[in-house]
Amino acid sequence: MKIQNYSAEPIHKLYSWIPRGLKAEEIIFFPDACPGKSPLPTGTVVKTKQADWRKFAISDCGCGMLLAKSKLKWSDFSKSTWDAIYQDLKNNKGKLGDLGSGNHFLDALRSYDDESLYFLIHTGSRNESKLVDHLIDQPKAFDRTFLDVCQWAENNRRAVLGIVEKHFGKTEVLIDKNHNHFEIIEDGVIIRKGASKLQEGELTVIPSNMVGDIVTVRGTAKASSIYNSMCHGTGRTMSRSDAKLLSKDYDYKALRSEIYIPEIIKNESIKTDAPFCYRDLDACLDLISDLVEVVQRFKPMAYLGQI
Repeated sequence: MKIQNYSAEPIHKLYSWIPRGLKAEEIIFFPDACPGKSPLPTGTVVKTKQADWRKFAISDCGCGMLLAKSKLKWSDFSKSTWDAIYQDLKNNKGKLGDLGSGNHFLDALRSYDDESLYFLIHTGSRNESKLVDHLIDQPKAFDRTFLDVCQWAENNRRAVLGIVEKHFGKTEVLIDKNHNHFEIIEDGVIIRKGASKLQEGELTVIPSNMVGDIVTVRGTAKASSIYNSMCHGTGRTMSRSDAKLLSKDYDYKALRSEIYIPEIIKNESIKTDAPFCYRDLDACLDLISDLVEVVQRFKPMAYLGQI
């Protein structure tokens, strides 16, 4: 088994994260690599030929990110309008346009390069993803249902965008990529968990934390050496249980002075996704500097999550 390590973790730790029963030809660990509830660690790409690979591809199938550019300027942003979007998203729970919880979010962004207002949506497939779990031994049904769920997840991002556009007007979608999927190739399959497909010249988005910068990046010629893949963020530095302990002394007042978070979103609900839980953006970019080039940099202005 070949390992390409683009994370800051030691190789022995990475080996301990590889699930039992996985017979991979190659595994790529990106800077956001970390274990979680899914079979594969987040921030990994697996190339395998094993017949029963589908059991490693489940969990929040089709989860992805959408970056859109508004016709408005960032100075047109309104806190009361942001609050109204929160209410619409809350009323939409369980339907298309469900933002969800966990690390899923909607951000309003300003660019360092222009005056435009941007929006970044990160949301998954919610309970739809569980539809594939019992089909891992039925290849045709699994593949068909998996693609259906990925389409649902894309429709869900577009529905969230529709709510944003209801309040802020029409936008231009710049990027819409999922980062939990599989790709059947001539000599096996590639499974991307918390990793987007990114070919040379294509764009993807890499966020960091709630108040940290966000970048769009373009794949370089070396993209083919990593199965045309890229990390979907900077990744967590700690488990949610550890974050709960550290959150007791965290300065949420300072956080809210830096980014607008509606009062209805309580500190208790964001404690496991506070900025200290995630890796630094520039440290992440240093690890992948030969794989991508930074195109544009953004600063979060407002946050919605845990709805």
